[in-house]
Amino acid sequence: MSTAIAHPVAPPHGEPDSPWAALRGAALFRDATDDVLARLAAGGLVHRVELARDTPVEIPPGVQGALCLVISGQIAIGVFDPVALAGRGRQRDAALGEKDGTLMPPGPLARAASRNLALFGGGELFNLEAIARAAPGDGGVRVAAFSLTRAQVLVIAGDAVSRLAGDAPDVVQAIGAALAATSARLRSITGIQHEILDFYVRHGLSVAGPTVRLRQLDLCIDCKQCEEACEDRHGAQRLTLGGYELGLLDFVYTCRTCSDARCLSPCEHDAIKRDARTGEVVIHEDRCIGCSLCALSCPYGAIQMVDVAEPEMPAFHPRFKARLDRTGKLAFGPGKGRKAPARRIASKCDHCAGYADQACVSACPTGSLIELSPAALFRERPEPTGAPAPGATVRGRKRLDVLPTRPFVDGLAVRDSGAARVRTRKLGLLIWVLGLGAFTGVLAEVVLRWFVPSWSVSYQLMRQDGVEAAVAEMNVSYLAGTRLALTCGYLGTALMVLSTAYLLQRRFGWFHRTATNQFWLDVHLMTGIVGPLFIVLHSALRLTTWVSVPFWSMVAVVISGVLGRYLYTLVPSLTSKHDLAILAHRRAITELAADHPAAGDHAHQILEREARRSETAWAIGLVPLLAWVLADDVRRIWTRGRDRRVLARMAPRKIARQIAHRIDRVVVFERRKELAPRGKALLRSWKRVHAPFSIVLLVTMLAHIAFALHLL
Repeated sequence: MSTAIAHPVAPPHGEPDSPWAALRGAALFRDATDDVLARLAAGGLVHRVELARDTPVEIPPGVQGALCLVISGQIAIGVFDPVALAGRGRQRDAALGEKDGTLMPPGPLARAASRNLALFGGGELFNLEAIARAAPGDGGVRVAAFSLTRAQVLVIAGDAVSRLAGDAPDVVQAIGAALAATSARLRSITGIQHEILDFYVRHGLSVAGPTVRLRQLDLCIDCKQCEEACEDRHGAQRLTLGGYELGLLDFVYTCRTCSDARCLSPCEHDAIKRDARTGEVVIHEDRCIGCSLCALSCPYGAIQMVDVAEPEMPAFHPRFKARLDRTGKLAFGPGKGRKAPARRIASKCDHCAGYADQACVSACPTGSLIELSPAALFRERPEPTGAPAPGATVRGRKRLDVLPTRPFVDGLAVRDSGAARVRTRKLGLLIWVLGLGAFTGVLAEVVLRWFVPSWSVSYQLMRQDGVEAAVAEMNVSYLAGTRLALTCGYLGTALMVLSTAYLLQRRFGWFHRTATNQFWLDVHLMTGIVGPLFIVLHSALRLTTWVSVPFWSMVAVVISGVLGRYLYTLVPSLTSKHDLAILAHRRAITELAADHPAAGDHAHQILEREARRSETAWAIGLVPLLAWVLADDVRRIWTRGRDRRVLARMAPRKIARQIAHRIDRVVVFERRKELAPRGKALLRSWKRVHAPFSIVLLVTMLAHIAFALHLL
């Protein structure tokens, strides 16, 4: 099954691609002479192994205690079912003229692993046997190193280190330091960092391009404007929300410009290629024959097949076909890119090549959709230079945290679109300052008229007009119908009418040329809050006539809008955040009880008991469920102390206390995780309140204005 090719290292002959050149270029052997390396090669103690993508690293026969030095590419360590590993085929690369293997992809080997344990890049050294011994397992699994991309590895026999001890002690010291650094890095990965590392490798983020697009779940309001903007620009949607989620981040389904793009391998028509200048993977739509092999080869759902021949098919997009017809990319025949008419055309994101911005990111009204460097986000290694960066201090220098959990648990709070190309018009803060500032000024005048008339602006104006102080103070008042109250009514009405601009920008394309969607959402939120506040001042709380109908409609609109905005961000963030928190606490319990198996078994029994108790509660209504949770929390005050005393007999008191605390956290988070989706019913129904009351508000407000102006 393996396509690895091993080459004993030979003395130099001037060939830059020879095995010797790879060994001589390795930093670890910099201090070794050519004669020393030649003797190692002659003894068969050093081999260069060339690996295709998704190929296990096979140690050459006779090599004992092997160390693996990665020359190029990426090597991962995974835990596999031996049967599943042996039964895998291999995808051939048609672009390189390979004949062995199949065009149908078997899928990434990283996904066949039950867990991915480690990741190594160029220049890194690891001891595969030592990692295998340290890896968890019951003997029925295989711990194997495998290539994530095309890679070159130097396999160094254990005897080579013994020979180098006398001939090149500096090299032996460098090898020891490299192995110690690898061991320290792997030991530093604890708790949910294991999950983060596995996610990083399993979902191809380690081989992604310089940036990946992701959605911040705690900012997204699920408006789908990103998907709509993408389809408006290209005729067919090129990204889909709800991709691979980890905590509060959703790595949406869209192209990642992978360094070893699997989609390129099966295409025999040069219809999908990497642009030599930009590095972007681009589909040449005038050559695509619609075979779907590129879409099947992409494991990240980035390529869609769009029907261009049958309008009745669900995958048919008239605007996509119209764009291709307009540019002549559906042509066929002699001298064209295809000989026969295409029934389907592949479509994928090219990061809006040729445009000044990226449609999806520009359309996001909350700044939820961004682009970031996956290496910077996951930070799988410490900072090698010791450059100043957030993290732990080591010998007076700062270094990056390895696999930080905070971005996934607490969110990123990035609102500037990260590395994406977007239009930057930061007027939202100014809008809020103007709106709240105007309301604060009017409110201050109203309060002064009520409580300290002589300090009010109205009093000062009358005094300037020559009115006596006593008379001026008697005439200072604030009632419904006064000039200031009418002005508040006009301002409030104008602001609430302006709030509809957010809805208009979704209906009319020309709105996008006026400002960003983020700006119009800020306008919608500001006017939807400040406008009603002015109406409250306008009414002076006189709500005894039919005029109270638009007022209470307005209150319902505001409350439903605020509640909807809150739930749209709260529910997804709670659900995703709690998944990761539960994993963290369960992992911590396992690690705390590693030397106290009885305490670990009892902890899992407690969690199973609480889970069984909760199962029957999730079927009842929301209000009874809240009552049950409150009552059960009271019950747990007693059972918690009993469980802690039992654990204290099975483990040291400090360990027992920590295990008990983790158990409490798991129970709390699992209940919150179950309670949060109940809010989805409110998510579905809030618009049923928001929209009708908005209409009632508009109609009654217009009627009120008409009566006030004697138009009816």
